Amino acid sequence: MSVNRNVFRAGIIPYIRTPENQIKFMFMQPSDPTYGGSEWQMAKGRVENDDDNFTTALREGAEELGLKESNIKSITELGLYLGRTTVYICEVTNIDDFDDYTFETGAIKWLSHDEFQQSGRQIHKPIVSDALKLIVGEN
Repeated sequence: MSVNRNVFRAGIIPYIRTPENQIKFMFMQPSDPTYGGSEWQMAKGRVENDDDNFTTALREGAEELGLKESNIKSITELGLYLGRTTVYICEVTNIDDFDDYTFETGAIKWLSHDEFQQSGRQIHKPIVSDALKLIVGEN
């Protein structure tokens, strides 16, 4: 099966500042490893119909992570990655205020940057590093 590399996607990486002022990011593992492997990765998906990148990122966050818009404190566009994926980061208010995720997700987990560098999807590692640089630069 060939993959259309021109398909545009959008993704989102929620994060929270812990009481110890550590940054933790939320990632997902697909329920089916043929969709990105078994490593932790950001929530992302295809831009569909008349949706824009922002709408797609929020939809994918809700579907794959249980992200609720009411739990988002701030959201920032991080940039275009992999030539076809617009990535957003969002600070959430409450680490526990998430809905259930859909069947596409096998598990979700909060990880620090260093933990993700050890167990995350290889092609997403530079994205998470850029996210951390932007967040730390916001202080």
